[in-house]
Amino acid sequence: MPTVYRIHPGLGVARLGNSPDDFCISAEQPGVLPIECDADGNSLPLGAPYGEEQRVSRFKDAEGRIRRQAARFSVWVYDDDHPEGRQLKLGDEIYGGGNHGTLIDIQWRVHLANKKAGWYEFQQLSGEHGYLDGHPLRNPQVTGDDARQRLIIDPGPRVVSLTDRRRAEFGPDGGGQYAATFPPPLQPRSIDTLGGLLVDDEARLLVLGGHGNSGTYLFDEFGQPRIEHYANNDGWFDDTSDGPVMARLVFHSQEVDQTRYVDVEYPAWVLAAYPDYVPEIPDIVTMEEVVEDLSVRRFATRTDIYGTAGTFDCPERIDPADQEALIVWQAGRLAWNPDFRPWFWRDIWPILWRPEMYLFLTSVLSQSNDPHNQTARGTFDPDRIGTPPTVDWGKVAECLKTCLHPDAVAEMVVGPIATVIERLAARARQGGAEKAGRQTTLMKSAAPSAESAETSEPAGGDGDTASLLSDLRGAVAEFAEASGPQAPAEPAAAKKMMMSAESAPKAGDGAEADDSAEVRARLEQRISAVLDAHFGPPPAPEAGEGTALKTLAAPVSNAAPEDRRPLGVRERVQIAVGRQLRRLHSGDVYRDCFRRCVAANTTDIYGPERTFLFSLLREPGEENRFARGGRPTSRVHGLPLMPLLSGDNPITNVLPSKFLRLTDLQYYLLKQWAEGKFVNEADEGWIPQPDPNDPYPGGPIVNGRQLDRGVMSRIVGGAFCPGGEVGWLMRNPAIYQLPWRIKADPSFYPFTLTAAQANAWRGRIPESDYVSYASQDLSQGSDFDTGLQPGDLTKTMALPWQSDFNECSSQTIDVTYELWNVIDFTNPQDELMARQQRQWETLWWPAHRPMQNYELASVAPDGSRSYRWLDWARGVTQTNAGDLKMVTEWPRFTFVVRNTADPDPSYAFIGVERTHRTQEPR
Repeated sequence: MPTVYRIHPGLGVARLGNSPDDFCISAEQPGVLPIECDADGNSLPLGAPYGEEQRVSRFKDAEGRIRRQAARFSVWVYDDDHPEGRQLKLGDEIYGGGNHGTLIDIQWRVHLANKKAGWYEFQQLSGEHGYLDGHPLRNPQVTGDDARQRLIIDPGPRVVSLTDRRRAEFGPDGGGQYAATFPPPLQPRSIDTLGGLLVDDEARLLVLGGHGNSGTYLFDEFGQPRIEHYANNDGWFDDTSDGPVMARLVFHSQEVDQTRYVDVEYPAWVLAAYPDYVPEIPDIVTMEEVVEDLSVRRFATRTDIYGTAGTFDCPERIDPADQEALIVWQAGRLAWNPDFRPWFWRDIWPILWRPEMYLFLTSVLSQSNDPHNQTARGTFDPDRIGTPPTVDWGKVAECLKTCLHPDAVAEMVVGPIATVIERLAARARQGGAEKAGRQTTLMKSAAPSAESAETSEPAGGDGDTASLLSDLRGAVAEFAEASGPQAPAEPAAAKKMMMSAESAPKAGDGAEADDSAEVRARLEQRISAVLDAHFGPPPAPEAGEGTALKTLAAPVSNAAPEDRRPLGVRERVQIAVGRQLRRLHSGDVYRDCFRRCVAANTTDIYGPERTFLFSLLREPGEENRFARGGRPTSRVHGLPLMPLLSGDNPITNVLPSKFLRLTDLQYYLLKQWAEGKFVNEADEGWIPQPDPNDPYPGGPIVNGRQLDRGVMSRIVGGAFCPGGEVGWLMRNPAIYQLPWRIKADPSFYPFTLTAAQANAWRGRIPESDYVSYASQDLSQGSDFDTGLQPGDLTKTMALPWQSDFNECSSQTIDVTYELWNVIDFTNPQDELMARQQRQWETLWWPAHRPMQNYELASVAPDGSRSYRWLDWARGVTQTNAGDLKMVTEWPRFTFVVRNTADPDPSYAFIGVERTHRTQEPR
């Protein structure tokens, strides 16, 4: 394969913080703490591989201010020796542009922007599939293109490298080369930066976001500044941002003894968002799971589990970048693989573990009667629900001896069509009786006419029918004796045979001396001879009818439908037998035998507990359904569906989506698990026994795709109202160049000089000198065909971010009756319905914005510890006034982390580093 250079992660996340100088590196794996680093961005200990670096022990600086967390990017090389990629390091060999040499530096180009104030108002799901004419804009009082352009915070691009300029700031001076646009002075916090860049000693890039500042220029009148809406507040700005990250490799070419340049394949993307207050508990649905689901269903990345029905044994291979091929694929008969077996600890347990941990983040869940984890109903005990059905392989081996006997195989092939043959014979006899004087038996006749073909039957009635079936069984048994799979003698061999799939051996695989095609041909010849013996040869085609194929496939006729003669009994029997032989040759007959033997000797004592948990899941299409109905005696009747979290739109009845549900892929994996189609990889000895309380143990990151997934697992994947770091735009396939890779507008990410031009100029003119040649402003619209621009990924999000962050604690949702999304009991007034109204207090995403948490109260002389259960955002109400207070109070709150000092599982997670007074920004 050609050598390719790519930036990973494809999407990085920088976390805001009000500490002026202190920072660390954002975590790059699910469920782990951020990475400690020195003042130059070098992770500690120095030189440690990804995933094995020192984790932070503090989230705030000495003054109680939150440390920013940098998004870290590196270049990975893909070649024949490393098809999965490896991190590129200084001193490595570089190939590109007709040259090769030694890597001496990496130039990084980043362009951040914030377009929130100039975008459309956020109105739940309106806009996800395009905005209607007349959809209101934010800040509508600002009119004219030039004036509205000032609503975009655009500091311009910055360029850094290891050997030239290692740091840069996204400030209002435009880096001295760009006509930046920044808001005027604001209250309560002005914005004078969107963050900064620095390069560590290994030439990796660190992107730091802003300081969490938000403010409005409307503060010269009574009542200002104020916040009036959870997502849309005119006059306001904040310092979240996003934009493309591009890299150019700098290497010394031995051929020409000169410095040469080569660009990476495509840019990555970075977004800057609020702090990660609960770093070790992922969301019920993460952005990684949203993008993984999208890649499976829209980009054909896992055709072994989702693809064209009937292709799972030999999955299709489709280039995710080939849009035409994807369109054809998506128009086909797509289905989930019913035989795929997920791994319990890798695929299932991480999903089930999360809701239990939410009990450390909120009291609200107690109102749902905790339906999952009750001994009488269900359990989250992994020793129980992680136990697959148990198979007695010794008994399976005994069963297979009977099941795979040639006579048994013959019965499996012929038995299902015996009734069909007998019915056809009876119908023929009845027709023959009605046609007195006609020939009633055509046994062994030369060539039945079209008229007699309708009544042809085995001679002698039922006796000859039995003889026909016996001859067919004999032919198949003889074939199975010579060519069928042999029954295993030992339990281990039976298990191996079953595990090889449901890849049950196909007929003919057992023949050593003969090619399987020849073996099958002999069987078909034998079957044809049997049919000839009982019915005579097939009828000759009439004039103009075409040629009837003398095979076991369905007879083919070229005649027009109105001219075709009716099929005779022989031909109908021929079709039925042919279908069964196709099942024999494909291996389906043997698979059915295997499955019956396994099913008859399988015990699944924990199946009801898995089924109970799965039956409570909200199915696709049930986003507006609160509780499971069905039989009143059912164990799940009346229980709330899970996840019991707010959905994309629980606020209005326009495009309502009241409750969150799992992705289609998550739901499918849990369905396989509930049905017992899963593997416990630890029990199989494939991995060491995991710690159930720590499903995300970290460990080394071995490839770039793992880095992509790890970073995205830190982003909330629902609900999108508008969401956490980023919203429903992420589930639109149009914004992706490839899965996990945002499509970028080529006007705003490349270096101004191409790599070839830089080679010609020998790099004597730095990229920063060309920034002033920018010929166009950032767009006030969107063009997904061209690609995203800086600021496009976050422009749909709440303004300021603190307003939605504060209000995304809990939501009161009306669950009175099933049609509450359609019928409004206030219009016309319905007093009875009003009296029956029932509401449910529903959480948003407590793994990002906790409701309550434990905090250490005291430590006794004997070392015992006591805790208090406190509101996480004490002093900040769920009101507009509280939203305004959150603008300045967000740095005070605790980070909820594992309680490593106390083994008591009742206090597994506690809040730390609460600041009791607000610190002024820098």
